Amino acid sequence: MTSLQALPSVISASVGTTDKARNVPADVQHIQRLFNLIAPKSVSPLVVDGKCGPLLVQRILDYQLNRLKVAKPDGVIDPGGRTFNSLVEEARKAVAQVNNATGVKVEQTPERVPAPIQAAVDKQKLVTQATCDGNVTLTEADFQNAATQLGGAVAMNIIKAFAIVESGGRSGFGPAKMPVIAYEGHIFRKHTQRKYDAAYPLLSYPYKEKAGPQWRANNKDQAKAWQTLVAAFNLNPEAALLSASYGMFQIMGFNFANCGYKTVYEFVAAMKLNAGQQLMAFVGFCRKNPSLLNAMKKKDYVGMASIYNGSDYGDYDKRIQKAFEALEKKK
Repeated sequence: MTSLQALPSVISASVGTTDKARNVPADVQHIQRLFNLIAPKSVSPLVVDGKCGPLLVQRILDYQLNRLKVAKPDGVIDPGGRTFNSLVEEARKAVAQVNNATGVKVEQTPERVPAPIQAAVDKQKLVTQATCDGNVTLTEADFQNAATQLGGAVAMNIIKAFAIVESGGRSGFGPAKMPVIAYEGHIFRKHTQRKYDAAYPLLSYPYKEKAGPQWRANNKDQAKAWQTLVAAFNLNPEAALLSASYGMFQIMGFNFANCGYKTVYEFVAAMKLNAGQQLMAFVGFCRKNPSLLNAMKKKDYVGMASIYNGSDYGDYDKRIQKAFEALEKKK
């Protein structure tokens, strides 16, 4: 049993036939849980162990053949693909039927809570405890899959260029296996209606210049950035999480809905899990921003810079172009 809000809305990589799918354990667990939600009572539930074995592959093949009427099922569930979207929708319907039949909202038992959601149950742990599953880097296939999900007209190296400019392109995680962040006090000020300006001038301040003295003090290294976020979190948890950028693509917390998450808590929990989740958040953000997507397709560097990094983007356009061209030369 579950609640509608607790269903996973994204997976980081494909799940299924082992020679075709990456099968990140957390993603496999999500798919196992979804199949258990829609399975008839006569069917034995899958063991939610994060391992993609023959039984799960067969469930996927059967679903594609019998539910989706795919002529040649491949046994693979891709992020944002037809099988995944259909499976999520079927699971939501199954939950709704149970809730409607009982008249009581059915909550999810702890052992069935998807990893990102479980991390969000204890909100304090979002800023104090690492939950990374170890997958802190991305492969060529991951970037290519992201480009495909964006319609195929966006060059893979454009996506890589964003990663390079935002976080060096190697990983979106710091040495403590927490996602790389940057705290923005002017955003916290906005979401707390200037309540903390006087008492906490390093946490809540007006915007005067990009990376000003307060910003530099708060983000001199990742340990300090997280300490700053914890301090703001203790004043106003939601406003604090909205006021930081996260991961390989440094997406601001206030963009959680555009990335496909219901709450900023779910978004931050996902950003803490692995690099694949960070990449999928970027894909979701681009999909929700047609102007950005169009600029990426056209290699309009000024457009990309202003839309992604704001009007005060400095030399962001030149850095994106330089990173892209350097990658292209390596082909």
